Amino acid sequence: MYRLSPRHVFIHEVVRDHPVWGERAKRICTGLGEAGAAPIYFADEDIPRLAEEHNWAQARRRMGACAELHDPDVLLNVFDLDGSQAEQRKQIADQCPEGARGIANVAMGSGAWVFFDAMLQSDEARHDKVCRPAWRIHMASGCPHRCAYCGFGHLMPCMVNVEEYVEGLDRIVQAHPWQQVYLYEDDAEALALEPELGAMRALTEYFASREDEYLLVHSKSANVDHLLDLDHRGHTIMLWSVTSHTVSRVFEQGSGTTEERIEAARKCQEAGYPVRFKYKPIVPVVNWRDECREMIRLTFERTKPDVISFFTLAWMTYEDLCAAFDLSLLDPLYVKAAEEGVEEMKDTRTKPFPHWVRAEIYRFFIDEIRRWDTEVPISLSTETWEMWKELGPLLGQTPANYMCGCGPQAVPGCRRLSVVPWEVAVNATA
Repeated sequence: MYRLSPRHVFIHEVVRDHPVWGERAKRICTGLGEAGAAPIYFADEDIPRLAEEHNWAQARRRMGACAELHDPDVLLNVFDLDGSQAEQRKQIADQCPEGARGIANVAMGSGAWVFFDAMLQSDEARHDKVCRPAWRIHMASGCPHRCAYCGFGHLMPCMVNVEEYVEGLDRIVQAHPWQQVYLYEDDAEALALEPELGAMRALTEYFASREDEYLLVHSKSANVDHLLDLDHRGHTIMLWSVTSHTVSRVFEQGSGTTEERIEAARKCQEAGYPVRFKYKPIVPVVNWRDECREMIRLTFERTKPDVISFFTLAWMTYEDLCAAFDLSLLDPLYVKAAEEGVEEMKDTRTKPFPHWVRAEIYRFFIDEIRRWDTEVPISLSTETWEMWKELGPLLGQTPANYMCGCGPQAVPGCRRLSVVPWEVAVNATA
């Protein structure tokens, strides 16, 4: 696992006193290395005090906007899998500072699995993006990669009741046969605490026993050696977010570099794992074309991807961009476009870069990828309907049938969906 230097390690008393969970926590603490802090044991009723003392209200601020970067604090607890403690959690969370209540709930074991309602009637942002509804699974929330654009680098709650979690997950899988692929960790680094956590082995072995379902592990890590001997039977898909040279080294300081992530993918593919890539986020640094051309070359020289998708830096205002990035390292034309497009982009999820900037970047990626492989499915990730209307013909796919890197029906080897993802999810959850 990662050698981290958290300022604090919090361990719930129920973990400390349990024979299996306690041993798991000890392994994680040992894995942190000598710089790891001595554990602070807590109970649920201590959460408001911890939230106040350690400023959890600011625990989701963007790393690039922080004057000082550090490894996240680590918090070990167990999921409330049946929801029996929901009312108690709410009462305790309500005692926390307003900005800390969400993460306090997470720290007390809420949200073992989450239904992401993308583009269903309940999704308020359904008109501003193309994505797929699905159950998403996780053991943690938070990440040590220090990505400038991300706000998950200050506190890393992780749940350690792995075996019970997999038992509960089986009930979700059995109840939703329309979903074949389960994304693991969309707001954490799945491999940061492995193999000491043991979730990867447990999840991989579970999905290896399934005939039609797959685990999809989303990562920016090079920590994969512990995966190479697992009996995955082709039912664990490895998906890397890969960024260019400058981005991985300057703006994602704790992550694997471009080369390290692609080498990790090569190792996993050699071990039989289906491998996918998201070029995400594409940060248009100075000389971005040359750097991205090199990233694409390495991808295809060392691996044979099952799917590739891509998306530009987004989900931030121009003011956020200025606070989180050294603008002198970014393409000046695109920075100017972001500044001039503030009013145009104010009500969109894809800000700060206007449509024409993103389209120009995507056309470059489409051309470069097709120079290497004319057949691999390529798609946009969480982009707008307008962008799909413009570029769908070049991609050879539509919003309804495109192969998504992490979509719930995106099984290995599929080139286009045979079902409409929103319709099957509506029917299954009605």
